[in-house]
Amino acid sequence: MIRVALAAALALTPVAAGAQAPAPARAPAPASAVAVEPARLAAATRLLDTLFPPASRTQMMDGMMTPMMANLRQGFTQNPQFAEMAKDLKVKAAFDRFMDAQLHRSMDLVRTSLPGMFDAMAHAYARRFDVAQMTDIERFFHTPTGQAYMQASMTIFSDPDVAAFQREMMVDAMTRTQADTAAFVKEVAAIQQDKK
Repeated sequence: MIRVALAAALALTPVAAGAQAPAPARAPAPASAVAVEPARLAAATRLLDTLFPPASRTQMMDGMMTPMMANLRQGFTQNPQFAEMAKDLKVKAAFDRFMDAQLHRSMDLVRTSLPGMFDAMAHAYARRFDVAQMTDIERFFHTPTGQAYMQASMTIFSDPDVAAFQREMMVDAMTRTQADTAAFVKEVAAIQQDKK
């Protein structure tokens, strides 16, 4: 049961969910997507280069993901059923290997997906903001306050309140998943029994 809960809980995180299968460098745009004006796309690209300087994008993403994955790991260990199982040192070692592998896979996926992700984001910004608006936003991020915001926003997932909330959410998600999985297994067993 805990294996199902682990898999389901990992699927709750955007990073881990993406780690399950490789993502294309750039997914094709839906047919209904509005074409982007070149001037808006150029402004969006400049804005993203300000928000996420290309030379430090990988480090910025690592800085967000590492504490998020640490919070995920701690959330698992706070689950009473898992905590009981983890008293077995072999189980704990297997869990540590599993979590380390998930972290590395997620980090690798994010790193290889950065160009496609930022291309998609540039198109999204260009559809939502005009050139003047993006110029205003970019101007703000060149101010001391904008610079301070950019630096601080990269550390949000390591904040104690955010970390505590993520851990509580993970424990709750695992508890719900276990209950839902048990109910589902019972329902399927009843259906199979009725066929006999």
